[in-house]
Amino acid sequence: MKRLVLIAACLSFALTAFSAADRPNIVFFYADDLGYGDLACYGSKAAQTPRLDRLAREGTRFMQFYVSHCVCSPTRATAITGHFPARHRIHGHIAFFSANKSRQMPDWLDVKAPSFPRALQQTGYRTAMIGKWHLGGGSGSKWKSDKVVINHPDAPPVAEYGFDHVRSTFGNGPTWKNAKPWPQPHDIYPYADDEWATWSSRAIADETIAFLKQHRESDQREQPVYVNVWFKDVHVPLKPTAEMRRPFAHLNDKAQVHYAMVRFMDGQIGRVLDTLEELGLARNTLVLFSSDNGAGKNRGGSNRPLRDWKHSLYEGGIRVPLIVRWPDNVPAGRVDDTSVLNLADFIPTLGRHAGARMPEGYQSDGEDITAALLGKPFQRTKPQFWHYPTVAGRSPTLAIREGNWKLLSDPKTKRVELYDLENDMGEAVNQSQTHPDIVKTLQQKLSAWTREVGLK
Repeated sequence: MKRLVLIAACLSFALTAFSAADRPNIVFFYADDLGYGDLACYGSKAAQTPRLDRLAREGTRFMQFYVSHCVCSPTRATAITGHFPARHRIHGHIAFFSANKSRQMPDWLDVKAPSFPRALQQTGYRTAMIGKWHLGGGSGSKWKSDKVVINHPDAPPVAEYGFDHVRSTFGNGPTWKNAKPWPQPHDIYPYADDEWATWSSRAIADETIAFLKQHRESDQREQPVYVNVWFKDVHVPLKPTAEMRRPFAHLNDKAQVHYAMVRFMDGQIGRVLDTLEELGLARNTLVLFSSDNGAGKNRGGSNRPLRDWKHSLYEGGIRVPLIVRWPDNVPAGRVDDTSVLNLADFIPTLGRHAGARMPEGYQSDGEDITAALLGKPFQRTKPQFWHYPTVAGRSPTLAIREGNWKLLSDPKTKRVELYDLENDMGEAVNQSQTHPDIVKTLQQKLSAWTREVGLK
């Protein structure tokens, strides 16, 4: 029986080496706008997340996991390419064509960009993309008027990035309409679909379960499988039913809405985990859960105890939950609060163990984090970089973390901030004046990186 590796939401991964005949299957779950403080197992007093809490008890919870940006399209680009998104000029979320042009961004991720799903496909994996793509093209070609064009169907089909099976939103290919499968892109902008706002997590779980069962029953069942399961929840608009909201009646209205949908998504993840049990795959399944960025400001969620929100390069925008479970491999009941991990680590780590080769000359911005996943000592060797030029003053536009130090910088305003994250994860004390030597060193590395990736 092939090993199934289930990767839950937004991040990086791999474990012991496998022979070519026994490569792991992979399923990658990605939540949307779920904050660092939005799960009970991460300290939330409001959330009800029994399946994810159980996942944490059965696996390892990482406390210093970062995504590559503070909004969704850039982090999704990293999940595909293993690069920080600035290399592909994806500086913010892919939006209307006019907005993309004004931000000097492409309308979609270049289909010729390095693609981990394509590398897996080429090495014999059966690959699927289910859920929110948001890297250009497809459903919702126009919004509000014929003059506002978004997600144009002339974009490359999602399948061309290396997927055998596709059902997505914000992507060129089969989608959903009124939360029901739809065979091709259509003209309803996903966020204008009220049924989708309520039932998207269930629809995405349904498609995932059907795909796994079909694969298990097919002539291709000996092939390893890679599935991206990228949820729309808990991104607004959210329209929970009265029954969904009832357990949260003691909270304010926005929190009721937010945590009702968190709980609903948690249950849908549980359905997929139950399916793995039913198919006899749970013992050999690696499960990862994470989020594409922090919770949005004034939307009912929480990034506590971190500073700030989505659309910010402070910790609340870029540090998110990561839970990993794989029986007999990843230690159960462990909390890792020392390993510093990044979404870009996913490709070098998992690719090593899946036997997937990226294009000749490819260099990931991440590194192999196998040791951390296995519960062994891990020391990061590469700095992490962030770039968000349209942040509009909420935080500086550039950031670097190396070791325990994080520098935020804004070349236009000359704003510089330095934080010791080991002792100040809430970024309350700016130490740029007391450690000018560290500021200078990190500024030099940040400047070298901006030149390397071609930023102005």
